[in-house]
Amino acid sequence: MANAMVMSNGGGSSSLININSDEMITIFNYLQEIITELESNVTPNTEKLGQIKYYSEGKAKKAMEVYAEANAKVMDLQDNYVRAQTLVIDILNTMMEADAAIAQQIFAKLEL
Repeated sequence: MANAMVMSNGGGSSSLININSDEMITIFNYLQEIITELESNVTPNTEKLGQIKYYSEGKAKKAMEVYAEANAKVMDLQDNYVRAQTLVIDILNTMMEADAAIAQQIFAKLEL
């Protein structure tokens, strides 16, 4: 089901944006699967990997410090997916509000 939304750019003109609600739900579900995978498997294993002290001395110890930064970036990935999912929810809420406003306008014009 596609919804058309008219967005104003503040300059007096507006543009039409077509949104497919079924696709938005699919995107939401895929994001949820990724987030669940990150929470269930990636995060715990990344934390365990960060606790391993394979090199205790020598030149390799300094080189291995980069893994702490890499692990932090993996954790940022989860935050980014959660943010993306939040944006999808915002879009779906906006669509529902627009649909409700349109329905109210129709009822008012039909004097129901």
